[in-house]
Amino acid sequence: MDCSLNFLSRLQWRLRNHFYEDSILKDLVDDPYFWSGQKIRAKICLTIGKSFGMEEDLLLDIAAFTDLLHNASLIHDDLIDDDSERRGCATPWKKYGKEKALLLGDLLISKSLEVSTNINADSNLKTAWASEISNCVTAAVRGAFFELDFTSQKPKDILSNYITMSRDKTGVMFALPARCVAIAARKNKVCLDSITEIFTNLAIAYQIRDDQADYFGIKKGRKSLSDLKNHRPNLYYLLENLPTYEGSHQEFIEDFQKDRIEKAMDLANIHLPEISNFFSSVILPFITLNSPIPSSKKLLGNS
Repeated sequence: MDCSLNFLSRLQWRLRNHFYEDSILKDLVDDPYFWSGQKIRAKICLTIGKSFGMEEDLLLDIAAFTDLLHNASLIHDDLIDDDSERRGCATPWKKYGKEKALLLGDLLISKSLEVSTNINADSNLKTAWASEISNCVTAAVRGAFFELDFTSQKPKDILSNYITMSRDKTGVMFALPARCVAIAARKNKVCLDSITEIFTNLAIAYQIRDDQADYFGIKKGRKSLSDLKNHRPNLYYLLENLPTYEGSHQEFIEDFQKDRIEKAMDLANIHLPEISNFFSSVILPFITLNSPIPSSKKLLGNS
């Protein structure tokens, strides 16, 4: 069996056990919302950890607590955006009500901290992980506030503010598994900072892909045009009526996204050269933009 498939199978078993151990989560253990994702962060844990020579059991622990936190962030995002579907499943607020969804997201944050502090590891390491989780939640909340208050009008401010928002809202959560693995491997600050920049830039590139899918109404497993309906700062909507750039705003965004990916890959080739195949075969397809779609095909007004 492919080692990544075995790892993901073991991770799912471990996560389900964490659900069964909790009096509230055990009733949700068969909800497909929690098990239908692509587990990109778990694959990041495994691949980077193996390149650092780490034991798989420890990597499973890191993958578990970072996955729990990621699901908490998705539940809260869906609640804020009033999205009733994700991953082809009903979202928790739609299924259980907004009050319970809010509490469920909070519970998963707590569960993430609980799992990280119960790992059989050095106490200093567990303290460092708890600090990473806390910093991640703080940044993600800051990014969500920034998103709700996003008011930039000038093109230069739009790009600057979009990067700031995406770094906090999406970037920290994407970088968290890799940072926690690197901390466990006793990597120095230069390595940690580089990992943060790599995965933050990749997260911004992913956010642009997500914006594109929403803009054209082709987002899989979600209702179309959520950003437009909820007045969220989608880069395509923000730039589409600005006459500042030569060519279309779509071409500008494509170039902007490519630049983010190139910055990430340049750093990865220096600091994580052993896993270049992982980036090209797993991460890049995950963030690559869809083929250009004529503006006339934009599905405005569709639900």
